[in-house]
Amino acid sequence: FKSAQEKNSTILIALFNSLFTAQSFNLSVDGWIACHGKLYLLNSDKLNWSSSRASCVTKGADLVTISSQIEQDFLVSKIKQTHWIGLSDLETEGHWVWVNNQTLNETGVQFWFSEGPTEPDNWTNQDPSGEDCASLGDSNGNFQSWFDASCKKKKKFICEKKMLSTSIFGTN
Repeated sequence: FKSAQEKNSTILIALFNSLFTAQSFNLSVDGWIACHGKLYLLNSDKLNWSSSRASCVTKGADLVTISSQIEQDFLVSKIKQTHWIGLSDLETEGHWVWVNNQTLNETGVQFWFSEGPTEPDNWTNQDPSGEDCASLGDSNGNFQSWFDASCKKKKKFICEKKMLSTSIFGTN
């Protein structure tokens, strides 16, 4: 039989390992939410896309890059309004690139809205320059999909940064 001290030590080690890897649950510190080795900040300020990105950069982060179904589902579960994500075709119309310079082909996932008029559609009725920036969700409550929008629109936004990998028990 294990002593009470050994049991407590085992539980404590498991708890610390979970906290520092943040693989199995969400931990929130100073507004940042940890999940699967990344930290996310859902900003309540509404800014245009470039100001949103600049705000993330001042926090040591960038607009979120969504690279898996798990990440998409996690973010969808956290929002109740449309948010800017780090995807745009500002450089070349129709060539969507993430803020980390990965293309959609490189990340391997796309969650564009596909019911009714499909996205991206580069609609020019509200902004003659078109829709060159992507958001998670739209004003109609479709939060599980991406939509292209005018980069000048003001929206909430999601910042992302990698979690520092450290261990309090020495080097792994």
